[in-house]
Amino acid sequence: MFAKIGCSTCHVHTLTTAAAGTVINGGKYAIPDALGSKTFHPYGDFLLHDIGTGDGIVTAMEEHYGKRMYQIQWKGLSLEAYRDIAHRIRTAPLWGVRMRPLLMHDGASLTFRDAILRHRGEAKSITARFEKLDQADQDAIIEFLKSL
Repeated sequence: MFAKIGCSTCHVHTLTTAAAGTVINGGKYAIPDALGSKTFHPYGDFLLHDIGTGDGIVTAMEEHYGKRMYQIQWKGLSLEAYRDIAHRIRTAPLWGVRMRPLLMHDGASLTFRDAILRHRGEAKSITARFEKLDQADQDAIIEFLKSL
């Protein structure tokens, strides 16, 4: 049911790390054997999404991209699009969510139902699908979350 209504679009069940030896961070780091090709189940994609509850924090351009940030040309990059990051939050992994008394990035949701219903923005259609489910199916999703 979790996947059927679309929750797994962002709360991805399974991810696999890059292969050992993969060079990342501009060639400064190679994935070691201990971390390479490891499969894990975070129930998250760790990407930025607008779910209507953004934290207002904009990534510091120079600190994030380096001193030459404004000299680099990226297709489609504009300061307006960059400022939109303030409305986005990184998808939190749901692994261990059963142990968290405060939910969502701001801790403002106290129940799974409230956290689900707070999803707006990119997730508004998924929230609407949840609301259209009968009570038994809604409860099944919440029980699933309690198992993570």
